[in-house]
Amino acid sequence: MSESALGRATALGGAVTIQPVTKADLAYRQIRQKIQEGELAPETSLDQEALAKWLGLSTTPVREALRRLESERLVVSRAHRDTIVAPVSRERLEEVYAVRLSLDPLAAAAAAEHADGTARAQMLALSKERPVKGDPLSAVTLNRRLHRAIYAASGNDTLIEILDSLWDISDRYRLIAGRDVVVRGPRHDEHAAIVAAVIEGAPDRAADLMRAHLTAGLQRIREGG
Repeated sequence: MSESALGRATALGGAVTIQPVTKADLAYRQIRQKIQEGELAPETSLDQEALAKWLGLSTTPVREALRRLESERLVVSRAHRDTIVAPVSRERLEEVYAVRLSLDPLAAAAAAEHADGTARAQMLALSKERPVKGDPLSAVTLNRRLHRAIYAASGNDTLIEILDSLWDISDRYRLIAGRDVVVRGPRHDEHAAIVAAVIEGAPDRAADLMRAHLTAGLQRIREGG
């Protein structure tokens, strides 16, 4: 891998531009993905030299990436010791869901009030998709895409940003809880009912259904943990 800054192409007004991606950005994204997907298990010691070799980089961008991940509470630097993948706890899970039980219904209600035709069509299509059978990551990814579409339709950028960060934590717990928890949930009829309420412009019903959906999802994770 070249030591020069990497780049990625994006479309902007019909033209293709290059947005620079630094080596630290690359290291951050790849290490973060491994943590989120559970490949790097909680409390795993992170050897900077081994990570650098795996990424084909020097240790400097890896060190920068780990500092960024620490600011997101995904890794922990232990004084005079090593850096580890952040542990998980039941308390942290309950804290996250306590907040989501307030904010997700708020987003669903706002989506019911503000979603345009394009957003409604996207939500409906996603609610009909099915994950790859037996693939936990596929199930988590599809689940997040649908919820993200609902959040986006709310039109509240601050709410979207907060919920995105909470989803990062929630998805990690889902995958760590075990394959069975992810593969058997969430129930597609729960998603379909939420989307129907949003499309029909029924904010109170959308909020109530979202709250019930989250409560059921939390219970599934508790039972699998």
